[in-house]
Amino acid sequence: MPHHPHLHRRHMLGLGAAASLTAFSSLVRAESGSPLKIMVGFAPGGSADQTARLLASALQAELKRPVIVENRTGAGGRIMVAAVKDAKPDGNTLMLVPHGPMTLFSHIYRKLGYDPVRDFTPIGRICNFDYAFSTGPATGAKSLDEFLRWARNPANKPSFGSPGTGTIPHFLGQALATRAQLPLVNVPYRGAAPSVVDLIGGAISLVVTPLADVIEHHKAGKIRVLATAGSQPTDMLDGVPTLKDQGIDVVLDGWYGLYAPAALPADIQQQISGGVQAAVPGMADALARTGLVAAASTPPALAQMQQTESAFWAQWVKATGFKPED
Repeated sequence: MPHHPHLHRRHMLGLGAAASLTAFSSLVRAESGSPLKIMVGFAPGGSADQTARLLASALQAELKRPVIVENRTGAGGRIMVAAVKDAKPDGNTLMLVPHGPMTLFSHIYRKLGYDPVRDFTPIGRICNFDYAFSTGPATGAKSLDEFLRWARNPANKPSFGSPGTGTIPHFLGQALATRAQLPLVNVPYRGAAPSVVDLIGGAISLVVTPLADVIEHHKAGKIRVLATAGSQPTDMLDGVPTLKDQGIDVVLDGWYGLYAPAALPADIQQQISGGVQAAVPGMADALARTGLVAAASTPPALAQMQQTESAFWAQWVKATGFKPED
């Protein structure tokens, strides 16, 4: 049988191509098998961390790849957000973040270290939560109207507790003061818990916090939630109307959103977003136990919500005369 060197060489080239193709496909498989990391800017145990861990477990099942949570705490979430900004846009790093760092912070910090729109790719909203306006023994008010009457009496010195200057509850309290024409003074605390202790003790007349921080005290009769700030009345408590329902035009839904670094390829964005929208409804009961409402959204819906809310805060921060901090 005659020897055909060309045929032989072509056959060898074909084998080489097949080998490199196999190597390539296993590389692709390895990439999709590398863990997807969800970054959180707050300590383990809080609602951001709990939400991220529920999401990691549900997404792992949907995307058929390992999903882990990494906590990078400090500066109200800003350190984590800046770290994700610098991560590779390969679909392996995401962040679960409350709305403040993406909508409010750019209006109150001069040196933020990131641009909330340009530096990130929206994946979708995960859940909503309510902000609550609560009173206690200091006023004895059973309704917002009763509280407003009490606060308008010059003999009383109405103030509200917030988890710190420049936080969303701080500006929500200011928004109530402006809309209701009240002389409310902000008393900043180090977080929500100590402000609630003072509310129960009668040292302060009003506290603005996420509903999750006061719901059990309300049920126990120690304090009273007078209103929530959401677009709909809360399902978590019966008979608590929104501010809007009571004639105060302040509406703000708290939310957690999922983002990737900027320049994430569209097909990866779609794949992860599809996984999120499939995974979140199954998390509803577990989220409800921590005072959160499952509410998955598409990337464009999250981007639109972020834009609308940022415009809202720009106006309020300016109206309060708040001076941006470094």
